[in-house]
Amino acid sequence: MFDRNRLIPIVIAIALFMELMDSSALVLAIPTVARDLGVSPSDMRLALTAYVATVAALVPVSSWMAARLGARRVFLCAIMVFAIGSVCCGVADSLPALVGARVLQGVGGAMMIPVGRAIMIGAVDREALVKAMAWFTIPAIFGPLLGPPLAGFLIEFANWRWIFFINVPVGVLAIVAIVRFVPVVDSEPRRVFDIIGFLLCAAAILCTMALVETGALAGKPWQMRLGAVISTLSLGSLYVRHALHSASPIVDLRILHHATLRLSLAATWLQRVSMGALVFVLPLQLQIGLGISPLVAAQVPAAGAIGSIISRFSTPPLLRRFGFRPVMMMVALLIASAAMLPVLFESTTPIWLMAAFMAGYSLMRATFFMSGNALSYADVAKGSEIGHASVLFSVAQQLSLGLGYSIGGGLLAAAGGAASPSSYWIVYPVIVTIALTGGIVISFLPPRAGELLRRQAST
Repeated sequence: MFDRNRLIPIVIAIALFMELMDSSALVLAIPTVARDLGVSPSDMRLALTAYVATVAALVPVSSWMAARLGARRVFLCAIMVFAIGSVCCGVADSLPALVGARVLQGVGGAMMIPVGRAIMIGAVDREALVKAMAWFTIPAIFGPLLGPPLAGFLIEFANWRWIFFINVPVGVLAIVAIVRFVPVVDSEPRRVFDIIGFLLCAAAILCTMALVETGALAGKPWQMRLGAVISTLSLGSLYVRHALHSASPIVDLRILHHATLRLSLAATWLQRVSMGALVFVLPLQLQIGLGISPLVAAQVPAAGAIGSIISRFSTPPLLRRFGFRPVMMMVALLIASAAMLPVLFESTTPIWLMAAFMAGYSLMRATFFMSGNALSYADVAKGSEIGHASVLFSVAQQLSLGLGYSIGGGLLAAAGGAASPSSYWIVYPVIVTIALTGGIVISFLPPRAGELLRRQAST
């Protein structure tokens, strides 16, 4: 008899492992892929933002599809689509082709992560949620751990295209494990598809991403730029109004009346924007700014997995001892302080010192995310609320990463490019400011937020 509170999160997280390994490997390979496809490294952020924009736009459909077709069935199909998209990425011969293949991956990812998270939360005991979240993220650590070294090895000795082909056997393993160990959980009641809400929500998300990606239409007449901003804000406002008055909205914003969900969601969103900018900029700094080879540079992001692993065991006792609000506020301050250190890196800086920085930064970052992820569901009732909360969480996660990539790449290009040392003195302070803002948001949490989870965190 297996411990379902441990095994189910690990099995479902195989899919998360596949996605994170893919993304972390691609980030490291950006200079090489850009050179092979004949584009600039900054333009390569399109391959990253295309994926996250697709996921963010389609995630709202996942809850409806899970209720309509069954969560486990949708989850399995999503893994298949993601694997097919990975093969298409591997054979792409131009940036538009790669972006198109990443969009196909995004279709699978949009259904894969939020539905998997909802299955896990519905299948485990509520009192075991913090530990289940820890087990859920442990396999995902191996994505960032294996992704950069694997990418560096393939770039040096084979071809970057194999970065994507690796997802095929991983996907097969995930499907077999899910069929064997993951039960069919109670699904939400079927409801009518909110087509108007979906179109408004998707349009608002895509317009937001387009504005950030283009620097709010930099170079265009101010009238066009102002019109684009007003149109995007109007789409968002229309969706909010629609969601608050619809009987069955595609994403029910009324669930945000839970303060723990609302504030932890906003805080983790800001931290992920900061993280997305840093993980995009740092590989470019190492390889282009400092001239470090991909294989050697891979040791830096890979070391981050060490900190993430430690956090899985150190976070529950910390939460039990001090509580969610104090831990997250202190960690946010430490993250912001650490995020400024890479600006001091030089070509003579030992690689082990850079790796040590990433391990410490990742330890603090993972502590914040693990705490925020668990706190988001502290007051959410099982049933339809879990589905809507999972969708909101996934939309916020993808939007934040996409905005982070765009902000990091856009600032770097505007400041003089990856080869200019002075550029990083502009980019990293912005990253620090965003991280600090996430800590300020957490300060508005009630002092005893997540008290039940706190008592059970290390039991």
